[in-house]
Amino acid sequence: MAEQSSKRRVTLSRESILEAALRLCSPEGGGQLTFSRLGKELGADPTAVYRHFRDKDELVLALTDLTIQEGIELARAALPDRASADWRTRLTVTARSVRTSYLARPALAVLAAARTTASPAETDSVEELISVLHDAGLPVIEAAESYRALLDMTLAMTQYTAAFSILDRSTQEKDEAAWALKYGMLPAEEYPMLHRSAPRLTELFRDDDGVFELVLATFLDGLAVRIDAARKA
Repeated sequence: MAEQSSKRRVTLSRESILEAALRLCSPEGGGQLTFSRLGKELGADPTAVYRHFRDKDELVLALTDLTIQEGIELARAALPDRASADWRTRLTVTARSVRTSYLARPALAVLAAARTTASPAETDSVEELISVLHDAGLPVIEAAESYRALLDMTLAMTQYTAAFSILDRSTQEKDEAAWALKYGMLPAEEYPMLHRSAPRLTELFRDDDGVFELVLATFLDGLAVRIDAARKA
């Protein structure tokens, strides 16, 4: 009873709830976001959260907006003189910053990578990136399409990494073993390409960041071709 009374006396704010939720979404926080765990983290009855957030979805969108803002801040810190940077550098820094901000809270990345907040921070970011691509030489519609492709690729790969990272260690080890043992032991006469590339595929399985950089560079190489063609048209 004493513990329950103590929980009822805790005064919550929107900011304290968001801070606690971000902690829970981090690897150190256990990587799970539920109102039950949130109440325990805050030392309050879980139902108290509903005074500030209508439901879990509203909370997730608020956390998503904070993560977007953090990604923008990371990009600005990494590239303080954005106006003079070329389009490829700006897109590279943006993609890496988005990935970094979400992977700091993998549980949130799983929940939020596919969401849209339409907040001022998100809207300003979309406008800026489309402008970067348009200034580089793409027509507005093609610039918007390219922005969407870049963001979707970044978020999809980030969500994949986040989802794997919050699996229990035994499950992760099973997948790692599948590459290292099962694929690595396939007969060369039946699977010649897999046999030759299995060691590298095993390395890449453990290196999501390396794969992300490879995919990002490949995407930007293709985008450079499209920009060059648009400039010549």
